[in-house]
Amino acid sequence: MIDSPGARNKLAHPSGPDILVVGAGAAGLAAAWELRAARPHGQCRIRVLEASERIGGRAFCEEIDGFHVHAGVSIIHESFKTTRDLARALNVELHRSPKAKGGQSYADGRFWGLYVGGSLKQSLTSLRTMLFSPQHTLAGNWQFMRLYALLRKRAGDLDFEDHSRVLDLDTGQSFAEFARANSLEQYLRQAGELDLNCFTAGSSGQVGATYAMALLWLWTVNPASRSYLPRQGIGALVGALADACADCISVSTPVERILLREGRAIGVVTADGEHIAADAVICATTASSAARIIPDLPEDVRAALQRVRYSSCCYVAFGLEENILADGSHAGLFPPGSPTFLTMVTNLAATAPDAAPTGKTLVHALVIGEQARALFDLDDEEIVRRTVEEMRRFFPAMPAAPLFARVYRWPEALCLSPGGMLREIHDMLTKLRRSIPGLYLAGDYTRLPSLNGAIKSGIEAAQASLSFVDMANPG
Repeated sequence: MIDSPGARNKLAHPSGPDILVVGAGAAGLAAAWELRAARPHGQCRIRVLEASERIGGRAFCEEIDGFHVHAGVSIIHESFKTTRDLARALNVELHRSPKAKGGQSYADGRFWGLYVGGSLKQSLTSLRTMLFSPQHTLAGNWQFMRLYALLRKRAGDLDFEDHSRVLDLDTGQSFAEFARANSLEQYLRQAGELDLNCFTAGSSGQVGATYAMALLWLWTVNPASRSYLPRQGIGALVGALADACADCISVSTPVERILLREGRAIGVVTADGEHIAADAVICATTASSAARIIPDLPEDVRAALQRVRYSSCCYVAFGLEENILADGSHAGLFPPGSPTFLTMVTNLAATAPDAAPTGKTLVHALVIGEQARALFDLDDEEIVRRTVEEMRRFFPAMPAAPLFARVYRWPEALCLSPGGMLREIHDMLTKLRRSIPGLYLAGDYTRLPSLNGAIKSGIEAAQASLSFVDMANPG
């Protein structure tokens, strides 16, 4: 149930059930929103407990001197129906990303441009890259066409709205294993590995084949695929969702334990020892946090949660006076083996023009894996210094002193959905609904990982929790 903002009334003397939501990321906010929609006028006591000082989780955004900076999630694919419906309900207008788009990939000491739907000059640049870049080969291009044919057969299923349609593909293979089995290794070296680095902050050996196929089909292999954003960036959506639920959110309130008694959820204990009773609890955290704060889970449920894996990344945002990337390019990409710790540098203003004040631009640098973890222990000033120094090696226009810089550390950045995890989590959730009434898990790991998966999981957890409390209290 997604409704208009007018249905969200402030809680006033509620007399209905108590429902706790643990976590104020995208899943938790969506759950709170849905609870408000289904029980307006204070018919349900809702409280969202967030461990950090920030609302939004890995979709956190902030405004800095007129720049709208995202710390993680950045774009909405056209197949994200639940997310787009939510934006409509929040009166957040979404705009299609530019049809003409392009990026530059570093190889052999220089950048090579690839553009889609651009000018004649850009088309000729792309042709030159395909023919002469050392990263591209005829074999790799042919394998790309074979991958297109393989994925095209399942195109109707490869979306992020209904993950159950691709469960049969989740055989336990990583995408690296899938590539070897289907003679796509040259394509993987040529483009696929870099794409997965950028999409997941992980590698083809870490990402399950099913998840990788969905990502590659929707974001790169299918040229007709489109994406959306508010003109100021994803923060407009996350901010509107947070504002709608702000009065029921308690920040800096970590949950130490979700309490189970006689096989059902009865509340939580916070880190400061407060006991909060509830008729139902929605745990909208990462899988690792869920396993930690629900110690009384059945062992097979716990094992499924502990099998979930996340990538690590360090994200550094810069406000700049001018664009440092090539004209028409939204990203500078560094394939594995490049002489830098950078994976990607993006110009957000190329896709969300109002994310930066007029005449200025917003650039993000992405560092992943071991390189990111090596930065985590450094202070922000040192991370910024090293990142600026590295960017100036490849982008001469990068200033030594940007207008501002912001560092975001993500030890658990993106769910990698390793091979077999999609089916295992699907089966685990089915069992959990039967074995522990009143406890609901939400988060991107419960589906094909994405902003849409997180939001949809939160909405469905809210609906399930209300059905449960209604059955438990029929009067």
